[in-house]
Amino acid sequence: MKSRFEDNDIESPRLIAEMLLTHVLGGQRIDLYANIDRIATDDERETLRTFVKRTLEHEPVQYIVGKAWFNGLEFSINSSTLIPRTCTETIVDQCLHYCSNNTFENEPKIADIGTGSGCIAISIAVHLSPCSIIATDISEDALLLASENANVHGVQDTISCVQGDGLSTIQHQGPFDIICSNPPYIPDAEMEQLAPNVKHWEPKLALSGGQNGLKVIGPMIETAPELLHSGGMLLLELAASTTNQALKLACSNNDYRDATILRDRFGDDRFLRVMKR
Repeated sequence: MKSRFEDNDIESPRLIAEMLLTHVLGGQRIDLYANIDRIATDDERETLRTFVKRTLEHEPVQYIVGKAWFNGLEFSINSSTLIPRTCTETIVDQCLHYCSNNTFENEPKIADIGTGSGCIAISIAVHLSPCSIIATDISEDALLLASENANVHGVQDTISCVQGDGLSTIQHQGPFDIICSNPPYIPDAEMEQLAPNVKHWEPKLALSGGQNGLKVIGPMIETAPELLHSGGMLLLELAASTTNQALKLACSNNDYRDATILRDRFGDDRFLRVMKR
């Protein structure tokens, strides 16, 4: 299996093979080596053949097995949402750091815009108590999944899932201490350059940021000060190619201070962080 994936340019072939085997055979990945002599049943072999075929068509393994790990937590996912990625965990780190270094009249109030599977909002809620989080998404299917994940992790009373587009969804819910988002941010010119497992399988609605990548991000930078407490934080994930443009937008807005670009865990410019004056 691993060699077939290698021959077809499947990224991380060994990891994907182990994930598929574990999903079909049950147990943990370590069990594959502890029970190396275990013989698969006919049904298991047929299921595995189907999964291998789907993988060779570049379908993400996370969609095949229906789960992904983010910030040390397991999340159910499906094709209505982006696959959670390690680089995005910096948003959680920054939100927790902000809350640990500030005092609040009441519990911290946070908005996660475009929540998808709910991985950002849920990770924050699991590690920050008490707090209040509104998680929004334009997709009803994504919100249903986020709600299910919140229930699994026991934070359903902390997170309110609300359907809507961008900051208009929370227009009358503020002010917030934090507004964070991993919005659609890929510029049109870069969409065709995406890897097949992203371009052909993950939802375009959650990827495409318009001609300059700022179709969603630009209005969020402009509108967020109306919805933040003084000293509140806006934190957005960006395409590396648009960080300078986003930073200029924030610096030109007199409602902000301390605009900066942050790197993800792999050292890539990835986030805009600004504070409201």
